[in-house]
This record gives sequence, structure tokens and C-alpha cells, in this order.
Amino acid sequence: MKFPAFPRITTHPSICNGQPTVRGLRYPVWQVLEWLASGATQAELLAAHPALEAEDFRACLTFAAERLKPLDRTPLTAEDQTSEEWLLSRQSQWLAEQEFLKQLWERNPGPGATDNFERVHAPK
Repeated sequence: MKFPAFPRITTHPSICNGQPTVRGLRYPVWQVLEWLASGATQAELLAAHPALEAEDFRACLTFAAERLKPLDRTPLTAEDQTSEEWLLSRQSQWLAEQEFLKQLWERNPGPGATDNFERVHAPK
């Protein structure tokens, strides 16, 4: 499946367990973003992974940015914000964002971060 707004980003159940990947290749979007975040340059990544193209990096960044935007961008009225439907949709969005951030944290917590995470999130 291709995302209409992101033709270079695809998903398929048999490729990387259905995660969004670059053009159906076995390069998950999160992996490309992690390489960029670690400081690797586009030139280094292109040399190391010849199947990738320069446009793939922009596609991954744009896809991630779009995913992190709030789902509902329409102006809300006071009545909307008190409706049960609106509250449930916001709660659902918040939980999805928290799960995404938790998975990101667990993949790369950084030095000494595990102790701090456990201390902050320990049951009281």
C-alpha cells in the first residue's frame, strides 16, 4: 500500500512486519530517521545503501513530521471541546502519541536514561 501523499512510503504485511518502508525496500522509515538523527550525512548513507535515493530522505522526514502533527486541525468551538466524542478522540490521539514516544525511547534511551525513566514512571 502507498500513502497517497507519500508515494515513496509504502507498507506491505510481508515487508518489515507491515511497518512503513521506503519504496517497498527493507528500509523502515524509522531506521532512515535514526541514521539521520545519529549524524550520518545523506552522502554517507547513499554510499552505504545504494538502493536509497536522495528523495527518500526527504520523504521519510516529511512522513514523520506529518505523523506527529495533531490529527484534528479544524478550529473548535466551546461545544466541541465538551462533547464526549471530541474528548475520546483527543484521548485516543494522546495515547497513540505516548505509545510512539515510548517505543522510540525504548529503542534508544541514551546513557543513564533508563534509571531516570524508571524513577519518573515508577508506581507510587
